[in-house]
Amino acid sequence: MAEPNTDLPGDRLLAYLALSPSIAILILLVAVPMVTVFAMSMQHISLGELSGPFVGLRNFERVLADPAFLNALGNTFVWVFGSVAIEMALGLGIALLLNIDFRMRGIARAVILTPYLIPTVVAVLTWHYMFNDIIGVLNYLLMAVGLISQPLLWLNSTSMAMFSVILVGVWKFFPFVVIALMGILQAIPQEQYEAADIDGASALQKFWRITLPHIMPVFLLTALLRTIWTFHKFDIIYLMTGGGPIDATTTLPVLVYQQGFVDFALGRAAATAIITFAILGVLLAVYLHLMKRAEARQ
Repeated sequence: MAEPNTDLPGDRLLAYLALSPSIAILILLVAVPMVTVFAMSMQHISLGELSGPFVGLRNFERVLADPAFLNALGNTFVWVFGSVAIEMALGLGIALLLNIDFRMRGIARAVILTPYLIPTVVAVLTWHYMFNDIIGVLNYLLMAVGLISQPLLWLNSTSMAMFSVILVGVWKFFPFVVIALMGILQAIPQEQYEAADIDGASALQKFWRITLPHIMPVFLLTALLRTIWTFHKFDIIYLMTGGGPIDATTTLPVLVYQQGFVDFALGRAAATAIITFAILGVLLAVYLHLMKRAEARQ
C-alpha cells in the first residue's frame, strides 16, 4: 500500500522561507564578491576607481607571463606542501602519543594546544625576536651546543627565510591536526586492538591494519582544510618577511596584495586571485577523490 504524500506545498514554502536568510547571507558574502572580482579581472582598473576600460583576458595573460607570478607560485607550493606535510606528520605522531593513557595526560594536551590559542601577531612578534641574528635565542642555543659557529640569518637569507616561515607556521597550526586526529583515535573500538594483541600483532601491524584505516578519512579531510587555509595564508608571511628577502617568500596572497595595494593594479590582482582560486579547486578535486577511495576501503 502506497504511503500518503505528506509533502505539502505549504511545507515546502515554509522550508524555503526558513532557508532564505542563509541563502541571502551566502549571496552577499560569497557570490557578490566573486562576481565583483571576476569583473575587475576583465578591466584595467586602479585603486580608488569603481570601473575601468574592458581588457578581456589581457590581465590573465600578463599575470601568467610575469616571472613574479611564476616565482610566487613556486614559493606557494613550497610553503603549502612543506607546512602541511610537517603539520600532518607531527600532528599524527603527537596525537598517537596523547592517545596513550599516562599520568598528567590532560596537562600535556593543554600544553600542546597552546600555540593554536596564541594570536598570530603575538606569535609572529615572539618568533621575530627569537630569529634575530644578534639577540635571538635560537642562534644563542645553537652556538652554545656547537651546532653553528656564527649566527644564522633566519629571515634575511634567501635560503633560510622560507624554512623559517614554515617553521613558524607548523608551530602555530599543528595543534589543529592533533585536535582533529585525537577525536577519531578515541573513537576506534578497543576490542580490535585486544583481538590483535591475542593474535600477536606488533605495534606497527596494529597501526597499519587498524589505526590507519580508521583515521584516514579524517586525516585526509584535515589535510584538505590545512591545505586550503595555508594556501591563502597571508598574515604570517607578510608580518615575518613581507615577502622578502628578494621575493624569496612571496606567495600568491602576498603577490595579490602587492599588485593591488602597492602597484595599484587591481585588475591584475583580481586575475591572480582567480587563478589562485582555480588552483585550489584542482587541489580540492584531488583530495575529494582520495577521500572517496579511503572511505571505499573501509
